[in-house]
Amino acid sequence: MHAIIWPEQYQPGFTDNFVSNEVIEAGFGAAEVWPWLNDAARWPDYYTNAANVRFYDRAGPALTAGVGFYFETFGFPVET
Repeated sequence: MHAIIWPEQYQPGFTDNFVSNEVIEAGFGAAEVWPWLNDAARWPDYYTNAANVRFYDRAGPALTAGVGFYFETFGFPVET
């Protein structure tokens, strides 16, 4: 895969907001990458624009359906 295949309704340039931080690395499968993406508490370990990750209701560190969490990126707060 050499490009992101965006769903039509989310095409860059046609949404209210768009941010992209993709990095394409050859030789890694989804099974190898998913544990790093799914463990939000570890995001600051490899992504300098993620900070202050915390979970609600004693959830985490793995992301699962319905888990609420907070983090900051580029200095902006993000709550889920």
